[in-house]
Amino acid sequence: MAVQPLRAGRRRRFEPIDQETLRHELALNRQQVAQADSSVRGALRLRNDSVAQALADGIPVARIADAAGVSKLEVRRRIGAGYTELQPAGWPAETHLDAIRGRTQALAAAVGHKSALEVRRRSLTVMALKTDQLDLFEVASLAAVPPERIRSEMRGITLRSVRLAN
Repeated sequence: MAVQPLRAGRRRRFEPIDQETLRHELALNRQQVAQADSSVRGALRLRNDSVAQALADGIPVARIADAAGVSKLEVRRRIGAGYTELQPAGWPAETHLDAIRGRTQALAAAVGHKSALEVRRRSLTVMALKTDQLDLFEVASLAAVPPERIRSEMRGITLRSVRLAN
């Protein structure tokens, strides 16, 4: 049986980042994840405020849940229970639902951004540990993640699977 030669461009070349750049990237990523986490909390609060205001104006729970992309139970018990003393604003139903949809999209975008940053952190972590440039505890300190979590994330990951995206 004939062996096919590798075609050009099929193998990915891995070029490690130097140690100082790796430290800087991990520290920067830690700050970016913290900022993204803050924006997720803010977007979640705004969405919940909009849902609660819609509930106060008497919009049906099913329509609110559909606009927010959550279950009716979550609208009633989790979100609505925290805003029991809210006064009605008197806005039309479509205005409320449009605001909820917009804030739900903003929340999804914030969560997506945070997820992308966490993927980047994992890639940097794998690069640092698999090339033996940094030890586990230094990576954990720079990334502000417990060493046990890094160990569990590293299981089964090879250096070839790392793709650094900016």
